[in-house]
Amino acid sequence: MERIHKIHTAIKDGRFPNCSTLAKELEVTSKTVQRDINFMRDSLKVPLCYDDKAHGYFYEDSVDDFPEFEVGAEEMAALFLARSALGSIRGTELADKLRDAFGKLTRSMSERVQLNWSDLDEAFSRKVPEMKGRDVKLFGQMAEAVVQQLEIGFHYRKLDADKAEARSVQPLHLGEVDGGYYLIGMDKKRAALRTFALPRMTRLKVSETNFERPEGFDGREHLRRSFGVWSVSDDQTPFLVRVRLKGYAARLAQERRWHPTQEVEVLNGKGTKVDVCFEAGALEEVLRWVLSFGSKAKVMAPSELKEMVKEELRLMAK
Repeated sequence: MERIHKIHTAIKDGRFPNCSTLAKELEVTSKTVQRDINFMRDSLKVPLCYDDKAHGYFYEDSVDDFPEFEVGAEEMAALFLARSALGSIRGTELADKLRDAFGKLTRSMSERVQLNWSDLDEAFSRKVPEMKGRDVKLFGQMAEAVVQQLEIGFHYRKLDADKAEARSVQPLHLGEVDGGYYLIGMDKKRAALRTFALPRMTRLKVSETNFERPEGFDGREHLRRSFGVWSVSDDQTPFLVRVRLKGYAARLAQERRWHPTQEVEVLNGKGTKVDVCFEAGALEEVLRWVLSFGSKAKVMAPSELKEMVKEELRLMAK
């Protein structure tokens, strides 16, 4: 929006700016400016036109007050949920900067919406784990490496490992899953995608070596295919999971969506017995999910998951 306001000012001043001159002034690419101009014309409905002789943009009608976003119920809900996520990094410099950004957004809505964050906090809440200060700093450093496509090195300790080992990674995507923050990156030694939990990373170093992102890689899609964090690789056949839930667990299954491939089959008229089916690339996280329902869950498939549950219960009984 800051770029768009600068573009608006240049056009309103009669300077007939174009994508090249604006890109140089705003220190972005011409493609970025073109997207901004398309947004101004198509979404904000400003009367933008291009003058072939002057080689620049102008307004064919008067534009006095620059239009802002129209905010409806869905946008308000999205804004609140995004803002509430700041709770996990409360008290950090990053949280202060983001809070200022939200202030700018809400000030632009003040003429149409009377918005008071304290009122919203009394009406709504979102319980999220708080992010440690060390992890916030780590997140910021890696976010910069992801955006600038810079290789990173760090030490990482797996959950079942006694000590950490050095990793060299091309960072591709940062994501939040169930309150935890994870990095998806290309592990150079293993020549494969790996997922790393931020709290288990230490001694991060951002290099000056650039890398090319794999063509077609989509971090959000990668996480979307996972049950939790561990995803299905392109050359891997996923497990077809079927778990029978009863009682409160069956009702919960009809209200929640744990996986994008999830399907729920209701097995009785009261809805107190259902089969939950989905695909999973790894079963460890599915095991924890099944055990969370205790006696209300029964694994129907695959056989590997059945054996994992039996073994876990055997060990718990010792």
